[in-house]
Amino acid sequence: MQKIRVVVADNHSLTLSGVADSLQAHGLKVEGQGMSAAEAIDLVKDLSPDALVTDLDFGPGPTGLDIAQHLRKSHPHLGIVVLSAYGDPRLHNVVLDEVPQGLVYLIKQQVKSTTDIVQAVRSSIDKALLAERGELPRIDLTSAQIAVLRHIAQGLSNSGIATALSISEESVAKTINRMARRLDISSGPDVNLRAALIQQYFDLVGSNR
Repeated sequence: MQKIRVVVADNHSLTLSGVADSLQAHGLKVEGQGMSAAEAIDLVKDLSPDALVTDLDFGPGPTGLDIAQHLRKSHPHLGIVVLSAYGDPRLHNVVLDEVPQGLVYLIKQQVKSTTDIVQAVRSSIDKALLAERGELPRIDLTSAQIAVLRHIAQGLSNSGIATALSISEESVAKTINRMARRLDISSGPDVNLRAALIQQYFDLVGSNR
């Protein structure tokens, strides 16, 4: 069976070598290691691997999402795993509304073993193929809805969200209900709508929670 070929990118040399060594120990073939966004992009273009495992934060300058945006069009089959301190960064960064489909977000603090990264790599390759075929569900949320969801993920009440966004509590409630309909979440007495929204959203974006 042919080994999965991977490029790993991280601006911390210890983390970079640790992730690379661990992946190789699990039977994946690490073809290249980059310490910047530019190096990661060049390595993928030169080596055409099956997947890229990249950190989100490279310090000042391009991020792991910038890498993904740059490569997705030219390498539609490329699996992309983004190592992050949280799930989908759109919930933490007000300027991020659109990122390529098919990414898998792996939350660093919840990685219990290298097996988690290996599974994320395999999942990212599958998701890239589904995204290319148009078979992944689109996350059709507006910037305003993402803003509300971001605050839900941070644990704010409807009142707190209203204050933070300078809108009414009624607007917050209506936005939550609209998001539930868009994400096809059924309401009911036994459903925690806020928790269901976050869970469904992370499931759709591919976050390994």
